[in-house]
Amino acid sequence: MSRLGVLYALKEDELNKLRSLPQEERYNYMLEEIEESLLETPRGCELDKAWEGIQYCLGGGVWNEENTIPTNIVFGGEFLVETDDEIITLKKHSDVIQIVSYLHQNNLQEIVRKNCPLIDEQEYTLPKNDDTLNYLLGWSEDILSFYENAQKEGCSVIFTVDL
Repeated sequence: MSRLGVLYALKEDELNKLRSLPQEERYNYMLEEIEESLLETPRGCELDKAWEGIQYCLGGGVWNEENTIPTNIVFGGEFLVETDDEIITLKKHSDVIQIVSYLHQNNLQEIVRKNCPLIDEQEYTLPKNDDTLNYLLGWSEDILSFYENAQKEGCSVIFTVDL
């Protein structure tokens, strides 16, 4: 189980295709079609395993899955797939616009620096030290530019992770 998280910016037709599939087929479709064409492009944003720590930081140091800013920037959103092994959440284009506005007003790197020390060590899988902080900072630095591009291209965003 890799626990690697990725954000993908989907155009309306791509999102409609994903939504048209039965829930049990969506994750494999994402791997075979979406990941194949969007990973390592401006419409894909790899978060490695840092997605979990970034999500804690966006929640003020606690886990929060609400579909509101800032907790929907990574993990939160409408659940398109939710099993014990796979997650896909959706942020609609209207959410993307609000996320970009939020990230312009609130520096994500500062949020991570401020809230990383607040994460309960019993809840989080990585040790709380400078290496972990630098890991989270490194993997979070492309999130704003990814969302700016998604907004510019009129895309919605999905977050994917295999647990």
